[in-house]
Amino acid sequence: MSKVLEQQASRIPHYASHAASDPNALKRVAQKNLIFSLADEQYGIPLSSVKEVIGLVTVTPIPHVPPFFKGLINLRGRIISVIDLRLKLGLEETEYEAKRTSIVISDVNALTIGSIVDDVNEVIGFDEEQIERELEISHSIKRDYITGVAKAKDNLVLLLDIHKVLDPDDLDIIGHHVAIAPQQDSREG
Repeated sequence: MSKVLEQQASRIPHYASHAASDPNALKRVAQKNLIFSLADEQYGIPLSSVKEVIGLVTVTPIPHVPPFFKGLINLRGRIISVIDLRLKLGLEETEYEAKRTSIVISDVNALTIGSIVDDVNEVIGFDEEQIERELEISHSIKRDYITGVAKAKDNLVLLLDIHKVLDPDDLDIIGHHVAIAPQQDSREG
């Protein structure tokens, strides 16, 4: 895992607790976002929805699932479903780079999901004036995933609602495989 990733990942609990404990923080900054890369574009998700960021680990594939559902990982004894966010958003598949590719762990409804991203860049807080919410997007990504576009220093950041990236059918498939994984493990041992 790169030093930048380790530094940013270690600050996530600090940022989340600071934002929650400081009522004036909302006035200064609309929301802190974890910024990551997919296909040379910058994306952001609310830091409050991020549990942690880990480096790429071995993912156990599951047969007969949609291509974006990469499988399961064992994270400190807990079985977590992993999706490839590139594929889920309709972007071109690419090989993972061991030193850059990361898994962002988030709670989505009642499930904990790992989302594979190309690279985790930084945590940025955007003022409401920096975010354009009324958008006319003609992109391969469905509009309801996108909550806005933030104007960063040198580029634009597409802000995603991680809860809307996966629709209810996707969550049912993922939830089913997480529910049966512990049963399979207990039969093997």
